[in-house]
Amino acid sequence: MKIFLYILSIIFLINGVNAREPVLSKVLNDDINITASFDGAKIIVYGAIDPKLYNDSIVIITILGPRLKLKVSQKKKYFGIWLVNANNAHFINAPGYYAIASSNSNFNNVDSPFLRENQIGWKNLKINMHNSIDLKNNKDFYRNILKIFYKNRNLLVIEKSSIDILDGTLFRADFDLPGITPTGKYKVNTFLVNKEGELLSSWNNEVKVTKGGMGAYLYDYSKNHSFLYGLFAALGAILLGFTASEVFRRI
Repeated sequence: MKIFLYILSIIFLINGVNAREPVLSKVLNDDINITASFDGAKIIVYGAIDPKLYNDSIVIITILGPRLKLKVSQKKKYFGIWLVNANNAHFINAPGYYAIASSNSNFNNVDSPFLRENQIGWKNLKINMHNSIDLKNNKDFYRNILKIFYKNRNLLVIEKSSIDILDGTLFRADFDLPGITPTGKYKVNTFLVNKEGELLSSWNNEVKVTKGGMGAYLYDYSKNHSFLYGLFAALGAILLGFTASEVFRRI
């Protein structure tokens, strides 16, 4: 069924007014709902390019998750004990998720103002720090810690994603979202660039990730009423333990 929808959507994209665009793209599922049993999802991006441009161009897709505030701490060893350094780096607009795919992995070797302006590649991501000048001088060090943090949680996909192009026209790329993916709007940008890194055409889509069901209610309540949530959780655990002990005592 998904393959049929994929082909049908491609036919729609390459017909009519849209056919004049050198690159077109679409997201298969632009509304992802997180429930209590959510363990991950896929963002599937597909589209078409002008076959005349295939040999001399590169397709690049980036997915930029909602911006978050994150704190990164450095650990140091004091008298044989690892302790967290007091110098914390606060990133005020770090993306909650970042992924990139390309039809040509050599695009990373291109130093282009376009790539920097459109945050294509980890080194070009615009992430600001809200700290002292001393910490900002070590920004690359803390950004590297942030990169490791993302990769360990599968929130950063920059090395293994590729774009499959069929007959020099149709393309598709799959991106995995982990179970801990943050909610919000994900910007899906598709770029067609030449081999010098200059933009030929672009297309934008959006994916909305939301929480649903009882899990969403409990999540929101825990954020807005953290003290009461913790109190009720503790009371519930005590009540459950007492009930279990009584049941086993009577058996």
